[in-house]
Amino acid sequence: MPSRLYKDPVIAEVHAIREKMLADCHGDHQKLMVRVRERQKASDRKIISAPADARGTEQGVASDGK
Repeated sequence: MPSRLYKDPVIAEVHAIREKMLADCHGDHQKLMVRVRERQKASDRKIISAPADARGTEQGVASDGK
């Protein structure tokens, strides 16, 4: 018998917010990402990017393979 997954209320809230943000962009993911980047730029918070190896690329290898 498969076990029931725990429904985390915080994760559920994050998903609901993401769905509303996407609906506000009429389902257009590119438009959503433009808005997200605009909000990041307008914020006074420091933006930290994931290291290349955490994004699924090898360290020291450019995305174009050179």
